Amino acid sequence: MDIEGTELLSALNELLEAERAGARVAMETGRSISAPDLAALIEEIHKDEVRWCNMLMRTIKTLGATPSSATGAFYGKAMAIADLDDRLKFLNRGQAWVVRKLQVLIPRITDPSARAELNGMLQAHHHNIGRVEARYAPGLSIEAIAAAQTQEPPAPSEPSALINHILTRFHEVHRQQLPELIRLASAVESVHADHAAALRGLAALLKSMHAELLQHMEKEEDILFPMLRRGANPFVVHPIGVMRTEHDEHAERLAELTALASDATPPIDACTTWRQLCAGVRQFADDLQRHIQLENDVLFPQFEPDRR
Repeated sequence: MDIEGTELLSALNELLEAERAGARVAMETGRSISAPDLAALIEEIHKDEVRWCNMLMRTIKTLGATPSSATGAFYGKAMAIADLDDRLKFLNRGQAWVVRKLQVLIPRITDPSARAELNGMLQAHHHNIGRVEARYAPGLSIEAIAAAQTQEPPAPSEPSALINHILTRFHEVHRQQLPELIRLASAVESVHADHAAALRGLAALLKSMHAELLQHMEKEEDILFPMLRRGANPFVVHPIGVMRTEHDEHAERLAELTALASDATPPIDACTTWRQLCAGVRQFADDLQRHIQLENDVLFPQFEPDRR
């Protein structure tokens, strides 16, 4: 790892203490909430915080150290806020703090397993920020919320580092995004089948896109990326051409998706799940477009003589 020893342990323990504080805030706040949908949301956030506490403790132990047993100062500050809406907004700011810490930490870690765990934690926090924010600002996308909190660092241009970035920032993220979008779309289609703006066929389209994208990413991971890591050779031009063609097909599918989802804009009377679905579709579309752009315009031209 590029970050090691006491510096790494300090960063992990700082995150652990923050997650423990967030878990306690969510648990104790949930006891005061009577609205079923909000109570369910806070319970899911609590379970997430506990999950990441366990992951961080496990990671610290694998490094031969003892996890901190402290709870971050965030807990006391949050619980001093009597108004539950204001406390939830404060909890979201705490989640955004964790996002910023992770975005600084993850690029410095080269171990694939550790990066995957922390990247999963990062995406879960992005997701929960969006879910809480949607309650107070329904028109805001998850991507816009994250951008308001912190600027995503630029991707590297060196091929091997860029491939690592693509794998963690996009491949792993897409594998989490699409099953969740399929679940949300299926729920909205089932519950709101009679709505004037019903999203008929969205779940089926997302399932098809999921299967296609999984195949595409596996080809990159198993064939193309190992070839690129070994350096330039004339045989990479053909598989790059295949990937470019598939990128064009993904772009066409994205256009279908946004059209079918009404440009990922929920109707004014949409439920929380519908709003989450639209926010998730916007996030996925933004991520996939950025993913394709990095490969087409930054990575591939470094191995195509006629594009240099």
